[in-house]
Amino acid sequence: MIIATAGHVDHGKTSLVKALTGVDTDTLAEEKARGLTINLGYAYLPTKNNQQIGFIDVPGHHRFINNMIAGASGIDRALLIVAADDGPMPQTREHLDVLTLLGVEQIDAVITKIDRCSSGQVGAASSAVKKLICEATAIDPQIFPVSSTHMTGIEDLRAHLLNIAQHSSYQTDQQGFRLSIDRRFHIKGSGIVVTGTASAGQVSVGDTLTLLPQDLELRIREVRANDVKADNARAKQRVALCVSGKINLDDIHRGDALVDPHCASLTERIDVSISLLPHVSRPVKHLSPIKLHIGAKRVAGKIALINHSDSRLSPGDEAIAQLILEEPLSTTRGERFVIRDDSETHTLGGGFVLDPSGPKYGKSKPERLIWLDALRKDNLKAALETLIQEDQCVDFTRLAACFNRKQSPPSSFTPDDCVTFQSGGKAWIVRKTKLAETRALLLSKVKEQLSEEQSEDGRSARGIVRDKLISLLRRKTHPALMEATLTALISKGELKSAEGRVQLPTNSNQSVQPDISWLQLRSALAKSGSQVPVLSELQTTAGLSDMELKLAIKAGKESGELHRLNASRFALVPTLLAFAKAAEKLADEQSLTVVAFKNELRIGRKLAIEVLEFFDSFHYTRRLGDSRLIANKAVLKTRFMD
Repeated sequence: MIIATAGHVDHGKTSLVKALTGVDTDTLAEEKARGLTINLGYAYLPTKNNQQIGFIDVPGHHRFINNMIAGASGIDRALLIVAADDGPMPQTREHLDVLTLLGVEQIDAVITKIDRCSSGQVGAASSAVKKLICEATAIDPQIFPVSSTHMTGIEDLRAHLLNIAQHSSYQTDQQGFRLSIDRRFHIKGSGIVVTGTASAGQVSVGDTLTLLPQDLELRIREVRANDVKADNARAKQRVALCVSGKINLDDIHRGDALVDPHCASLTERIDVSISLLPHVSRPVKHLSPIKLHIGAKRVAGKIALINHSDSRLSPGDEAIAQLILEEPLSTTRGERFVIRDDSETHTLGGGFVLDPSGPKYGKSKPERLIWLDALRKDNLKAALETLIQEDQCVDFTRLAACFNRKQSPPSSFTPDDCVTFQSGGKAWIVRKTKLAETRALLLSKVKEQLSEEQSEDGRSARGIVRDKLISLLRRKTHPALMEATLTALISKGELKSAEGRVQLPTNSNQSVQPDISWLQLRSALAKSGSQVPVLSELQTTAGLSDMELKLAIKAGKESGELHRLNASRFALVPTLLAFAKAAEKLADEQSLTVVAFKNELRIGRKLAIEVLEFFDSFHYTRRLGDSRLIANKAVLKTRFMD
């Protein structure tokens, strides 16, 4: 477990850590001389289960807020420290803002210097900080009044933290290891050592990691986890790694990342969910310059709002945005960040990463927004389910990479109604129905082209150019699915390819089954349910041309699945059977009138009349005045169910 201190300068953060652990985290000569924490300090407290609680002591002066943000990234808990004689101060509030933006949900309040104040002052400071935390986070914090000088209350606080650490747990979830480097140094006889708070996965001695953005492979020679030599280290620990490779100490910088080679990627565009603090003085405009703090890295960039109703983001508002960065970095879905104004005077807001590699173009396309909405889900499985529900052809390789998954066989995530296929070196997942539609679409288009090009003397046409075939169908199915399906059809001999053209096998007299236009028509009718549309509406919904509509109706009638109510309306067998069931129910229970039939099915009067007249036409019903009776139930089976 990693705990960071937070609070205003000179409120006793370093003294508190020393009282809890016995370690003075101010190690720089300048820090000693000025009595002021400048850089991040580290200390550790052993637990009963031979683990260590790691403490990160952050500077409280506003000039060193960048160091504070770097130290607070990736922590489990925080101690918000307030001196009893001062109460909450400006940096108390700013540090609390940072903790909130970084998603720290466990915050305890420590009231220091109680030996210098009256009990009334201690009570007032306790009430003020409790109110401050509750208003900012909805967390009801525990309050610990202490004196680091006299050790008053220190044991109670230490026991509280040890108890929490004893009941904490961690699961790797097959994520790739990630470490944002906050320090690097050279140890004589050992070599280069880098440290940071591991944010995901685990690493072992002998592993190879990739240093980014340098894209260099480094071998792990030695591991220390929470200041204890170990064989491996994992997320939520302070980690020190002795590394070897073609690297010099000066080549490594704060904010560089050590990551699993399978999850190594760089980006200059990050799609994020972002919110502004409610007390920010003014809105942030589209393409405003900002400073991004993520992990231990700080980088300049601009914020581009995505699909936002306004060209600016107001205080307290949340939006989807793309951060356009001036230099590449490595991140992953879910990583928290903070943004500050370009002059680094004020903290503006923050959020979490959705897509760690955003596109340069098409940021607001519908498919892109569906993708980003799925990435809001808590895990890979939930995100995949969301995309499948939206009938998307899912790039599973990319989706797993967004979630920093290093070993994710698509078969273990594929729903029963879906299939996995390979295209472009990636694994994809799609519904079986969409695969069948794409197969029929390709066969139908090749057959259609063959018919158009058939010469008068009966010679076979040359077929359709492969690139033209793909171009013609690009808007009707996903390109990756189309490429994979076309390749499969050719390999199975259902289509053939020669000289860059695709056609049916020369010895094939088979018809295209099923016809894609019929599949589209059937799907549109099935979705409409009892609200059977007229042909003009149906054609628009199914996205068919006049010729395709005629072919679809022909195919549906030949298969026995489609029946003509009249010249302007056709219905599927399941729908007609549902109508018949409702008619029999009304005839048995009350009176089968147009009004009763319409109300029972919640359909329009015109459609109700057309259905009943259709039933009359083959003597299933017979009209008697304003009502009808069921004339011949057996004819229904003969007509629809044989």
